[in-house]
Amino acid sequence: MMLPAPIWRRFAAAVYDGLLLLGLWMVALMIDTVVRDVVGIEREWHALRAYLFLIGLAFFGWFWTHGGQTLGMRAWRLHLRRSNGQPPRWIDAALRYALMLVCWGIVLTPALLQLPRLASAPHAKAVTTTTVLATALGLLLTRLDARRRAPQDWLSGTETGYEPSPPR
Repeated sequence: MMLPAPIWRRFAAAVYDGLLLLGLWMVALMIDTVVRDVVGIEREWHALRAYLFLIGLAFFGWFWTHGGQTLGMRAWRLHLRRSNGQPPRWIDAALRYALMLVCWGIVLTPALLQLPRLASAPHAKAVTTTTVLATALGLLLTRLDARRRAPQDWLSGTETGYEPSPPR
């Protein structure tokens, strides 16, 4: 039986998966650096961003389309499915991943704007206030939704469920 996933479980799984993704990105950057040094090619920042995006999409997309669980979701007994109960397709996974990055970008913006170089930007306080309000609104709407769907769930047509442990 699948229950709506509590926000705290989703957050715990996101931290777990975020650490795994960070490790993948570090390996990808190491490979990129070695290849560029050997071949003698200058770094193209737009290509590097696209490369890292594709690494993350491959990670999340493969797990979501092959069983509906990343390693972090498996640890916290969460399961991803489409709103109609079917397993996610690659297009669902790609859309959800892109939207997930946008949501996490909004959540992390206030912390990034505390860095000395960014804190003095002309609109730093307004952006911080806006993103804090957007984060609070997203959490409130997730909490009020009967199926606990987050913004990336609504927009990608997916939902995250929780599988309680079987009674002993």
